[in-house]
Amino acid sequence: MLIITCKAIKRITSGMDNTLLLYEDLFKLSQDLIVIANEDGYFKKVNPQWTKTLGYSEEELLSTPYIKFIHPEDRGKNVNMTLQQVDGVKISQFENRYIGKQGQVIWLEWKCSAVDTTGDIFAIARDITNEQNQQNRLESLTEVLQVKNKQLEDLFNLSQDLIVIANTDGYFKVLNPQWEKVLGYSTKTLRSKPFNEFIHPEDIEKTNREIKKLSEGATTISFENRFTKNTGEHVWLEWNATPVKETGNLFAIARDKTLARKQEEKQQLMLTELKTKNKQLENYAYIASHNLRSPVANIFTLANFLKETKLEKEQQEYADLIQNCAQTLTKTMEDLISAVQVNQSTNLKIKHVSFEKTCEKVLKQLSGELLSSNALVNTNFKEIRCIEYSETYMHSIFLNLISNAIKYRSSKRPPLINIESRRSQDSIQLIFKDNGSGIDLERHKNKIFGFRKTFHNNNDARGFGLFMTKSQVEALNGKISVDSEPEKGTTFTIDIAS
Repeated sequence: MLIITCKAIKRITSGMDNTLLLYEDLFKLSQDLIVIANEDGYFKKVNPQWTKTLGYSEEELLSTPYIKFIHPEDRGKNVNMTLQQVDGVKISQFENRYIGKQGQVIWLEWKCSAVDTTGDIFAIARDITNEQNQQNRLESLTEVLQVKNKQLEDLFNLSQDLIVIANTDGYFKVLNPQWEKVLGYSTKTLRSKPFNEFIHPEDIEKTNREIKKLSEGATTISFENRFTKNTGEHVWLEWNATPVKETGNLFAIARDKTLARKQEEKQQLMLTELKTKNKQLENYAYIASHNLRSPVANIFTLANFLKETKLEKEQQEYADLIQNCAQTLTKTMEDLISAVQVNQSTNLKIKHVSFEKTCEKVLKQLSGELLSSNALVNTNFKEIRCIEYSETYMHSIFLNLISNAIKYRSSKRPPLINIESRRSQDSIQLIFKDNGSGIDLERHKNKIFGFRKTFHNNNDARGFGLFMTKSQVEALNGKISVDSEPEKGTTFTIDIAS
């Protein structure tokens, strides 16, 4: 009997040893974090997964109260859970956060129970950090999506544009409130009929062509058509639209351009009327100047005959005055006819014009004035040498601006004239700069380019050269500006459309 008992004891002992070995293997190899903790708040035993997950050594984990490894915000919850365990309450599952050695936050999902005989707590935790982070990201994205949806809803409802989702079968599916405001129909009415019934009959065909392009994957930009309001009036809409591949629908935004269209039409009518009146005025000026030539010439001739007769001194003076007035009137009429001809020039010959060659011709023409005034002219056409322009106008521009620089030179120094060409962002610039007597822009800025306007005490001043230059520059879509100060010279900058 004794032998049997010993054998039985050995078998039991052997079985226990095997169980312990299996337990130890499970303890060491488990991917979960297994721990035995006591009531004093210390870990008594931890498996290797703790070190792998948190980064602390086994010695650090066993020698430090485990509450210090727990995230500060979760410590209160953990104390309550421990007290419940001690009181015999079984906690099937709970979550908390631990702080790793590198400061990383680790989410753990726990299952634990109190060990009755020792009072220790046996627990198993699973690292759910990745799942928790994904959940947090999902919640964050959901929150962002909700905000975006609210913003989109506000934009849809509050937009002053007409926003619509339509299908390719010709019906509106979703419309924002602006449709009711602009067209006057209810949303129900707009959705119940094919949208072609609301489009102006003359625009249906081109609208259908545009929808066909959209259904084939194209995008519509700035397409215009007319819709009919419930009052029978028509509104102009400008569309941007795109197909939505996922649903097969069309998303579009339209802007009411009716007021802009009416303003454009009004401006066009005013422009046409203005052109007509300008043409009439030019014709009148040309006819009046042309018809006055003969009478003025006769006055000049009669005054000349009168001077050849025996006149008293006072009569002779009156005859001279009459003849001078006739000469002045003749020059004014010639200038007026030239100005009208510039404005009427619609068939100018545009050709390859060289700045250098044009300048050389003008300098030869003004050689006498240049010598007598001791003027020096410097040119720099290296950046831009030639342009497509009217040769006649370019010659006139050089002639007027160079002769002006000589005519209105300073009495304190010989004339120095610098001419250069250069390229700006959207034009070619031609710059004439002199060291002459200059212009008081505060007094004369508004009349510098006026017809027959003068602002120097110069007997040769006619007030026509700058007027003619400005007219010629603007006739070819250019512009001219001036910068000047008294006794500091003048700079004229011509911007030629490139």
